Amino acid sequence: MFKQKSLFYKMVVSIILFLVPVVIVYTYSNMVSERVVRDEIDTRNINRLDVSMNRLEADLWQVSQFLVALSIDSDTNRLRNIDLLSPYDSIELQQDIQEKLLLYQQLSTFLVDVTIFFPDGERQLSTMMKSPERPETLSPSWTYIADGEGNDSDRPYFVQHVKDSITHHNENQAVIVEARIYIEAVQHHLNDLALANDGYSFLYHPHHELIKPVGTNHEFPLDYNFSLQLDDEERGTERFTLGQDDYTLSYISSTSLDWVLVDLVPLEDVLSPIATTRTWFYATGFVLLLLGVAAAWLLNTQLLQPIGTLKDAILQFKRGHYYTRMAVPDQKEFAIAMSGFNDMADQIQTLIEEVYEEKIRSQQATLKLLQAQIDPHFLYNCLFYIKNMAKINNTDAVEAMALHLGDYFRYRTEVEKEETTVEEELKLVNNFLAIHSLRKRDLSYSMNLPEDLLKQPIPRLLIQPIVENAIVHGIADVEERAEIRIHGKLLEEGWQICVDDNGHTVSTDSLARIQKLLESQEEAMNHYGLRNVHQRMRHRFGANSGLVVGFSELGGLNVTLLYKLDKAYQNGE
Repeated sequence: MFKQKSLFYKMVVSIILFLVPVVIVYTYSNMVSERVVRDEIDTRNINRLDVSMNRLEADLWQVSQFLVALSIDSDTNRLRNIDLLSPYDSIELQQDIQEKLLLYQQLSTFLVDVTIFFPDGERQLSTMMKSPERPETLSPSWTYIADGEGNDSDRPYFVQHVKDSITHHNENQAVIVEARIYIEAVQHHLNDLALANDGYSFLYHPHHELIKPVGTNHEFPLDYNFSLQLDDEERGTERFTLGQDDYTLSYISSTSLDWVLVDLVPLEDVLSPIATTRTWFYATGFVLLLLGVAAAWLLNTQLLQPIGTLKDAILQFKRGHYYTRMAVPDQKEFAIAMSGFNDMADQIQTLIEEVYEEKIRSQQATLKLLQAQIDPHFLYNCLFYIKNMAKINNTDAVEAMALHLGDYFRYRTEVEKEETTVEEELKLVNNFLAIHSLRKRDLSYSMNLPEDLLKQPIPRLLIQPIVENAIVHGIADVEERAEIRIHGKLLEEGWQICVDDNGHTVSTDSLARIQKLLESQEEAMNHYGLRNVHQRMRHRFGANSGLVVGFSELGGLNVTLLYKLDKAYQNGE
């Protein structure tokens, strides 16, 4: 079925089949590249989170170690007995501890406030401008205190308490050291991570609001209700779609804060070069497809269609439509070919018309020659009869012969008419038989044809030679009464007229010899009248028509003039 399609269809399908594997291979390669990039992003983000978390844990550990060191410091231990010191020593002790607190605050990487609560529960030393209240519950690890939860600070913070080990069994007499790391310090840390990672980092806890970075120009959907499904591992990667944007989310848990450090990176920013390349590739492929189809269409219109037009014209010309001509296109190449075809068609049509006209003239000359061959033979017989009748002074016979012969020649001299009707031809045959009945008194004849057949057109002198042959070769030697019967009928696609005589019985070999003689192109000594009629019918009606000889019901020969419609011959093919 594909072979029967046009070349334009085949070219378009070939172009598509060529592009499809390329698109499939590129799409697969693009998917692999994108997957590798995603995996590389995950690995890189996890590594950076790990480094950032280690730094955060180190800073927190440093603060915790300072608290421990401060809790076992000798000056801190003296605070338990501060009431036993003199006012000067007490003030000097407090100033020394205060200087240590301020010095650490300045050296710390975090924004941190440190407070030491005295055992009496009423006094404290603090880096804060407003002294905090003694905590009712101690936080041995870092605990998040949200804003508005009844604390004495106007901002959220992480807090940790350490008390001296000497009074570990009695908290009311213990010196408590408190450190507060404010959320701004963590946010600055998150800002540094976001800037280094070109993403957005935050701390996540399922029971608190997100701790978001500040001071960056990134705009990410942090209003999204994150709900990380943390597995047994402390780190991992998730991907999700928010709106029309894809994000990759890497996280790592903090052992000190009990929070999760999350890094959110929009994949659009990272994968945009790959997406741009993919878009350009598909756009280029589509343009190439359009250009291929356009090239196929151009080839079809500029080459295939003119070739098809030329092919159709040649086939039409081959079928005999010699009037076929083609419109000359603008293309120089095909204009020369099609113009040459038109000139060739004109010349061939002219030659064919000339040959056809010459063939017609040749047929007309042949018909006239055949008619001329018939006339002398008939005239000789008639004149011979008149001579004999004149010798015996049979004027009635001479008169009858002259009248019938005059009617015959009056019909015969109308040479401008090449055709007549069966009815007119039978009038001539009637005169001819009347002449012979004068010569042969025991001759009887009959003519029985339907009315529709009498109106059929036929060439002149077509039936008379058959009747003459029956007289000369059929009943000439019959001793009893001679009989000639003429009858016919219409056929489905033609007609037939039969001439029967009661002459001598004809053998099968004789019939075959006579039929062969009819088809022969050589001149014959006998039955040349039959042969002439047969050739004339072939010239006039085609190969399906002619004479057919057979056995007559009267005992002699049956000669049938058979006409069958030959459509190919009628169309001149």
